[in-house]
Amino acid sequence: MGTEIANAPLVEMKGIVKRFPGVLALDRVDFSLLPGEVHMLLGENGAGKSTLIKILSGAYTKDEGDILVRGQPVTIHSPADSLHLGLSFIYQELNLVPQLDITRNMFLGMEPRKLGFVKIKELYEKAAFYLNKFHMDLDPYAVVGSLSVTQQKLVEIARALIKDAQVLVLDEPTDVLEDRSRQNLFSVIKELKKSHKVGFIYISHRYAEVHELGDRVTILRDGENEGTYKVAEITLDQIIERMIGRKIENQYPELGVPRGEEALRIEDIRQGDTLNGISLNVGKGEIVSVTGLMGAGKTELGRAICGIDPIDSGSVFVEGEKINFSTPKRAIESGLAYLAEDRKALGLILVLSLRDNYGLPNSARLTKAGFINHRAIDRECDQFMNKLDIKAPNRETKANQLSGGNQQKAVVAKWLGTRSKVLVFDEPTRGIDIRGKAEVYSLMNELLEQGIGILMLTSDYQEAVEMGHRTIVLYHGRIAKEFKQGEATEQDILRTAIGAA
Repeated sequence: MGTEIANAPLVEMKGIVKRFPGVLALDRVDFSLLPGEVHMLLGENGAGKSTLIKILSGAYTKDEGDILVRGQPVTIHSPADSLHLGLSFIYQELNLVPQLDITRNMFLGMEPRKLGFVKIKELYEKAAFYLNKFHMDLDPYAVVGSLSVTQQKLVEIARALIKDAQVLVLDEPTDVLEDRSRQNLFSVIKELKKSHKVGFIYISHRYAEVHELGDRVTILRDGENEGTYKVAEITLDQIIERMIGRKIENQYPELGVPRGEEALRIEDIRQGDTLNGISLNVGKGEIVSVTGLMGAGKTELGRAICGIDPIDSGSVFVEGEKINFSTPKRAIESGLAYLAEDRKALGLILVLSLRDNYGLPNSARLTKAGFINHRAIDRECDQFMNKLDIKAPNRETKANQLSGGNQQKAVVAKWLGTRSKVLVFDEPTRGIDIRGKAEVYSLMNELLEQGIGILMLTSDYQEAVEMGHRTIVLYHGRIAKEFKQGEATEQDILRTAIGAA
């Protein structure tokens, strides 16, 4: 009897139904989480993962079904209700105060007080106690803004655990982490599930993590529970097939042969201690991958050569012509476009239509005598929607109604409209599901056929080696090594990235 109670689910969701106007988002979905378990929740964008979790968090109210926490039926009307039940949610975006130290973030709103005054000594002693208890090697006095993303994730986990959370929901926790940081986070998760019997609901588009970390996996497809499986009894190929209803053959396309002509050349780019004399070139019809650990300088390089951030020195050439890249406008006019890693915040205005997003960088080109040629914008937007196979009812569809893959295509469309000769892709498939990734890779290959050069900045080592004609590894703002396609494995990239090669 004692064993049965100990192994009783922390959370059970039975027959959950959620309807939105014209959409059945969840259709009688079952889900359960056991103590000391990492339960992977997988599905394509739009499969219902977020809706299910928002019902558990209290952000949405279910239309039908039952929720049980530790065997007791519960009603969750708000996030406060879920917190009271010992459920804690750590989302993709960090939710910390960067100006405060770790201790203040951990106990924000829960500080020990006497006569209205915070008991400072006790506060920091408690923080040190809990960090040690949870096996987190963190300084209670360290300012959160100075920490790595992995360390900040650990602070969020620690804050959840001191609230006696027995259930942690992690939404894309490794989306911004490189491999070594991922392994550090996994070590903490494994320790907490073993020593404290914490249950984790883990959502990720990095499907290889299923077998690295998971105990069970539940797959959602079109709002229905396709099935729950023990991780040891299902392969990655089977997971993907059940997610999308068919096999995906050749996720990575066979890249064409570069034309040999120069599309982009950068020489001796320097920026403080971040970029230390980086020089490279990209040919027409070529993808050059740039990768490395977080902080190695990938994103900083892209922003620098596209005029977003100032540099100390260096030159940029597009098709052999030296350009003025002191501002983004000048870089764009020269045929250089930057596709930011955060397409939702920096690539698109989500509340605007596809047509309006396309028009933003192209209106000046399509203006004559002070009047915008709206018909030309409509015509070009429709052409790119068709050319790039953007799945949307029409050009007036809002950007926030698109899947991740189609949002990325919309960003590409607006920059192709500017007659860009070189595209700088920063994390092109971050947060995109398996089908969306295949679509983006196919799109990139089509761009190569048009003679466009692509500089791809990515923290996904497999993506770097599979989608790059050449892969350049950065280490502390310098080029550590360059590999031709087929010369390096992911392990070779990691060894170079940490300075061990």
